Amino acid sequence: MMLRKRFIFGLISLHLMMRCIGGNESCKASFSGTWACAPSWSQWGGKCYKAIMEPLTWSEAKDECIKMGGVFVAPQSQEESDFLMSLMSPQSKFWINCNDLELEGTWKCQDGTDEVEYRNWDNYAPYNYGGYEDCAAVWYGGKWNDLYCDQSRRAICKAQMSLHDNCMRFMRPK
Repeated sequence: MMLRKRFIFGLISLHLMMRCIGGNESCKASFSGTWACAPSWSQWGGKCYKAIMEPLTWSEAKDECIKMGGVFVAPQSQEESDFLMSLMSPQSKFWINCNDLELEGTWKCQDGTDEVEYRNWDNYAPYNYGGYEDCAAVWYGGKWNDLYCDQSRRAICKAQMSLHDNCMRFMRPK
């Protein structure tokens, strides 16, 4: 009887560890979930990132990140900045969550609600050309520049990793 229970348990375990196919997805079944990023998001440093390829104004990009369940990214290191640039095509400029909209010359860079100390301004930036450059973007070589907030640029959102089941569907007989 004990051997039979172990055999049945072994078969169930084997079945759960097999690859299972559901639609175009493939996954491994398990008894527990894993921390992961949603499909179409990229994982780096324990966080999830998604590039918005449609050019948006700075405020539209910030709102879009919130709609997607994330926050507007503000790089916290050169390594994170390098990763962000890898999500974009070469020579792409993209918005980051840094601005001096509240007080001219006082730049606030936030990752969600946390203030970010890291800065990577280009030579002579920020320089507020024309008196209205209040939003920051990453551009050539990962350096930052201040731009008019109503210009259209790409953006990157950041989110927490979430607990996902390894396999949402079991194989069904055909």
